Amino acid sequence: MNIKDNILNYLYDRDYCMCMYDDYFYIFNYKYLDLFNDNKIILSLHKKKLTLTGSDLLLVRITKEELLVKGTIANIEVRNDE
Repeated sequence: MNIKDNILNYLYDRDYCMCMYDDYFYIFNYKYLDLFNDNKIILSLHKKKLTLTGSDLLLVRITKEELLVKGTIANIEVRNDE
């Protein structure tokens, strides 16, 4: 393992990681994409649900572990998944 991999393992040693940039929302280590439309995105996380609401929401990048959303994000809600 090189130093970059060690740093990434340390930084991402969580159930999930979220970052917010100007008109972008990034999440690492989500479980499922439950709902997607122009105004709402619902994701399953580890024992939680994440809901993004806004306008003109667009999936810019989606992989097995990462999701990058572009658009005007009005609200972010994380709640326990019961």
